[in-house]
Amino acid sequence: MVPYNKNFATRRHVDAYVTEHRVSPRIAVEANSVSALTEIVRRTALATVLPDAVTRDHSYLTPVPLSPALPSRGVALLRRTGGYRSAAAEAFAELAVESEGAVGPDRP
Repeated sequence: MVPYNKNFATRRHVDAYVTEHRVSPRIAVEANSVSALTEIVRRTALATVLPDAVTRDHSYLTPVPLSPALPSRGVALLRRTGGYRSAAAEAFAELAVESEGAVGPDRP
């Protein structure tokens, strides 16, 4: 297996999952970038765990569903109340809300 190194939240998420399910993957090498992980997987017989969105960007990766599935992770968009917001920041926030069905103080 080729995971992110332990500085990444994704790695901590995967480590918690494998610990919960009493799995001890053999770690061949750790990497510190998506491009390093995808290239290692592309050129070797090793596997990794990546966010689903990454697999959509690389046609040579074949996603394999885990059973049971990894629990989903939430994200938050934090902004200072009353702070300046550029048009780009506002547009990004609107896209994020529309694409993910956000909930929070400004949403139901």
